[in-house]
Amino acid sequence: VAAAPAPPPAPAAKAPVTSDPDTPTGADAARDAELAAKVTPFIDAFVNDGGRLTADGKHLVFVSNRDGIDALYVADPARPESPATRLADLKERVGSFTLSPDGKTVFLRSDKGADENWTISRVGIDGKGLVELSPGEVLERDNVFVADRVPGQIFYSARKKEAAASAVYSLALAAGATPKKLYGSDVPGALLDITPDGKTALYIRFPAPEEQHLDIVDVATGKGHELYPGSASVKVSINDSTLSADGKRAFVATDTGGENHVLVALDTASGKELARYTDPAGPTASITGCVFSRKRTRMACGVIAGNHNEVRILDAATLKPLTEVKMPLGSGGPSHVSDDGTQVVVDWSTPSAPKDLYTVAVKTGDVKPLRKEARPSITGLPALEVTTAEIAAHDGLKIPVHAYLPPEAAAGKKVPVIVSYHGGPAGVSMIRWSPMTRFFTSLGYAWVEPNVRGSSGYGRAYVTADDGPKRLEALKDIQTSGRWVAEQAWADKSRLVIFGGSYGGYTVVEGLTRYGELWRAGVDLFGVVNWVSFMKGTSGVIRDLFLTEIGDPDKDQALLESLSPINDVDKIKAPLFVYAGANDPRVPRDEDDQVVKALRQRGVPVEYMVAPDEGHSLSRRENQIAFAARAARFLEKALAEAPR
Repeated sequence: VAAAPAPPPAPAAKAPVTSDPDTPTGADAARDAELAAKVTPFIDAFVNDGGRLTADGKHLVFVSNRDGIDALYVADPARPESPATRLADLKERVGSFTLSPDGKTVFLRSDKGADENWTISRVGIDGKGLVELSPGEVLERDNVFVADRVPGQIFYSARKKEAAASAVYSLALAAGATPKKLYGSDVPGALLDITPDGKTALYIRFPAPEEQHLDIVDVATGKGHELYPGSASVKVSINDSTLSADGKRAFVATDTGGENHVLVALDTASGKELARYTDPAGPTASITGCVFSRKRTRMACGVIAGNHNEVRILDAATLKPLTEVKMPLGSGGPSHVSDDGTQVVVDWSTPSAPKDLYTVAVKTGDVKPLRKEARPSITGLPALEVTTAEIAAHDGLKIPVHAYLPPEAAAGKKVPVIVSYHGGPAGVSMIRWSPMTRFFTSLGYAWVEPNVRGSSGYGRAYVTADDGPKRLEALKDIQTSGRWVAEQAWADKSRLVIFGGSYGGYTVVEGLTRYGELWRAGVDLFGVVNWVSFMKGTSGVIRDLFLTEIGDPDKDQALLESLSPINDVDKIKAPLFVYAGANDPRVPRDEDDQVVKALRQRGVPVEYMVAPDEGHSLSRRENQIAFAARAARFLEKALAEAPR
């Protein structure tokens, strides 16, 4: 009897689909190295930001990324060409900082791996004596405030990552001192100012993105009362607020609940309006970032005028302009007014110049550089052409847009286009210096930035036009702006790339699911893909704010599901590059994992980069270079292949 035939071999088990990050090898790694060499000169064109002068005017303290991460530096303001010295070599990024009244000490914030759990440290102006002041409880700490006449104490607000509730603390600088809670709120809030005598504080509560309340707080008793708007029936946006030296006035930059943005001076006892300033840039131009001279008699404010910033210098008593400040088209704002009130420190960037520090003379408006440091890596770089336009939306709304065009486009050649959507959602794309924009335009791409509905800087109606169920209408702006780009004489409509980070990353994935016919490829940096899982994992503050902005998962789950592109991910055909920070407290990495895994299961080309030392950020030099090189190589291949 013949033996029975052997059974066929069992099929090999398929390797499980994972969301592990990719590591380029072979030809991809070699091409990445070539592109890294091209992007490095743009990344190395460092920025100087947030400059402040010490009380004696002999030192300029500022933040710069010249060593590959935001760090603190000090220089001689009288010698713009002099070298800058690094303070507090923390190996981690530095956030905001504050000077002591005598100018001998700097209080600074830093976090670890960009996790936004900010700690507070102090260091001498000579770089000595670095010590952390806030060990112990892990909190998201906000800006540090120092009362001029209470030099042995600092003030700040903070909260736990998972909580919306916020509180104001004081901390004595004596050894062994512990923070003292002064005031707080169950909703998100922050300390905005404190008077020089340390007796009165100004606190803002923001239960919703376009609803803020100002409280006046008695520091000694911890009791507060609402100053503005003072009525539960009125909802206003407050961009900024500060106190006069005696605490009797509060300066409030607000939209007053409508379309007209103003700066008002209010009596802190009665709430009565004492003075008002309306900016000439237009009714929707919003004032923000006001800083004062030490005596608080002169103030300098930034203005968001749509796609760019402007600077104003005002008399604090009357709110009348003291001089006209003429900065080139770009972005930035005031960071300090000298103690004597004669100079305003401004940081500023243009499409062709990285952000740097300048002084503006209060009497004349003359602008002079505070730093004159060569950026040899971009010396001789040609100016970048910027064009602006308005696009008619599907419902007649006007969508502002600006575009950076490479020389090839100006010469009449059709070029590939990256359409970049900002985050927020209530962010705004500004005309400015951007290493990524300069890099990709150097490769022959046009770079376009639409400020779709929901963007700040264009009035209250525009910024709220995407809230809740209205987001379904707002998503149509992706299609409208994409089609507009495709119709431009310089655009190769067969090579359009959708690009964005955070909410802009969400826009990318939505654009690829809803309007996939427009896009050849996408680049998504830490974008939301599932609003239900996002609301469970994000920070407490963002969750509370997004209840209005997006929807309540307990009440609006159907809406959140309809707005989650992960539920339509099977419609994505275009290749997608995804970036995430491993320590992201805002958009947890799980959001990026979900879309990567879903695309891999369907065989859609996707490349995944995860930076282990980043959060909701791309802040380190080496990560910026790697991201730009890998994304550029990925797009090269995607645009060269036939559309899927």
